Amino acid sequence: MDRVNTLYVQRLPAWLSLSLWFSGFIGIAIVGFSLASLSMDALAAQGATTQDSAKVRATLVPKVAAMETISDESPQALAIARAALLYASFWHTGDASFAHGALATGFIDRTLPAGRAQGITGPLEASKAFRAAVPDLSVSVEHLLVVGDRAVVRLRFNGRFTGVFGEQKGQGQKIDFRAVDMYRVRDGFITDNWHLEDYQTLFSQLAAGTQS
Repeated sequence: MDRVNTLYVQRLPAWLSLSLWFSGFIGIAIVGFSLASLSMDALAAQGATTQDSAKVRATLVPKVAAMETISDESPQALAIARAALLYASFWHTGDASFAHGALATGFIDRTLPAGRAQGITGPLEASKAFRAAVPDLSVSVEHLLVVGDRAVVRLRFNGRFTGVFGEQKGQGQKIDFRAVDMYRVRDGFITDNWHLEDYQTLFSQLAAGTQS
């Protein structure tokens, strides 16, 4: 009898090990299935968001047109020109939907001004700050050049300095200056931007009327 009990005690850990191993296997399988389900749900949600963004972008109509357009008439030329005009429409209206419709999610400002955030956040904040100084800001596209995957745009900014710029209060000074942008466009979105603004003219106009 003692021998039987001894054998039973000796064999019990093996049964327990097998049971624990099987239970662990089932547990891992359940966790893996749950994680897979969550991943699929996340991908589905991301896909739905992308589709929604695409639908919103498709409904956007540029608010500005180029006075002169020169294009290589490549298959992607129209999409590149549209992205450039959507971005110009953002500066023209201050409507963030145009920025999101024109700029890629990984957008990079290649000539980033000091103090400006990188990515889409940068132009959104810059537009808001500039419109605080020039609420009636309007933008026109004087020239649009489309070659390969690039667009070069000559922009003209107009308005009246009636708001606040830093510590300076506007007195209705006329604002009229130009900028030149170059965009790299992929899949209809601007991925990179190089830009040069005529800040000398802008700052002289902002300061006009404040000198004694």
